[in-house]
Amino acid sequence: MGLPSSLNSCFLLILLCLVNISTINSTKQEPVLFGGNFPALYVIGDSLVDSGNNNNLETRVKSNFPPYGSDFEGGKATGRFSNGKTIADYIAIYYGLPLVPAYMGLSEEQKNNITTGFNYASASCGIFPDTGKRMGKCLSLSVQVDLFTETVEKNLKKMFTNPSDLSKHLAESLFMTAIGVNDYAFFFNKTTNPNEFATNLLHDYLIQIERLHSLGARKFFINNVKPLGCYPNVIVRSEPRGSCNEPLNRAVGLFNTKLRESLSGMKKKLKDTSFLYSDYFNFILKLREPSSNQVGSSLLNATSPCCPEVYDGGLTTTCMPGSVACKVPDSHIFFDPFHPTQQANSKYATACFQERSICHVVCE
Repeated sequence: MGLPSSLNSCFLLILLCLVNISTINSTKQEPVLFGGNFPALYVIGDSLVDSGNNNNLETRVKSNFPPYGSDFEGGKATGRFSNGKTIADYIAIYYGLPLVPAYMGLSEEQKNNITTGFNYASASCGIFPDTGKRMGKCLSLSVQVDLFTETVEKNLKKMFTNPSDLSKHLAESLFMTAIGVNDYAFFFNKTTNPNEFATNLLHDYLIQIERLHSLGARKFFINNVKPLGCYPNVIVRSEPRGSCNEPLNRAVGLFNTKLRESLSGMKKKLKDTSFLYSDYFNFILKLREPSSNQVGSSLLNATSPCCPEVYDGGLTTTCMPGSVACKVPDSHIFFDPFHPTQQANSKYATACFQERSICHVVCE
């Protein structure tokens, strides 16, 4: 006699969680997160994963000029804040999907013919609606979800005319988020209550996750917030110079802890929803350690950006047109004072998908 369907579902969930945390002595592993057969990848976030949306916005925060993109396909600056691929690009590659195009750079006809996902990420923006706005226009988290709503209503419904087919597409697609660091960069200071700030930020964040769920999203790839206190534009002003700003990192870490803990509750609250939690914070901290950041026989530069090659500690967080970059970006963790190199992003993909040390399926 077979088990009741409810028990079968629980048994399957437990089995999947156990597989995720167990060590498998095999040269080939199944993709992370339930087999990984996703029809599309939808990317929501900030400059860590922006693939060119800010190119089409009135903002000072752009990267559509050299030396950005020097190691991207064709050596072209696309609007990615790196010398090459972002972590969103590596996630798409890992799951066998094309690189996800920037939504703001597409014509309506193109939007009507793409079923493999869109990238809504916007540099300088964050979870709070006003984050980054003094730099010009950008797409906050709520606006990005608005754009995804528009995608469903105006574009996907034209390609999936049967409502059940559309629901299936959305339920089986992967929704990646990587956002929150700019909220700390713009609004957090020594007088801010870290717990209150993290609680308010998480509240606004989870509202948007619930909105995505109401639109049909069921599989989420959640990146936590990176250790802002260890980035070149911060450590250059630390005492001693080059050391991480630990109070700032602790504040960010508090949000990350709340985020991780909340996902178990969200899994119970939101029907048939799966979360993969990516610990980007500790990935960067570990990458800065000499034992972890070797490439060949040399160590990655963990304190200075590649661009500009001579960093004077200015407040700017990006390269500028005409900036001279180092000759070997792969020798650095950071391409500019706020963004990682392709080498660092590649190491992230290895840690997440091969070593499975930073990406874990959330179980109740």
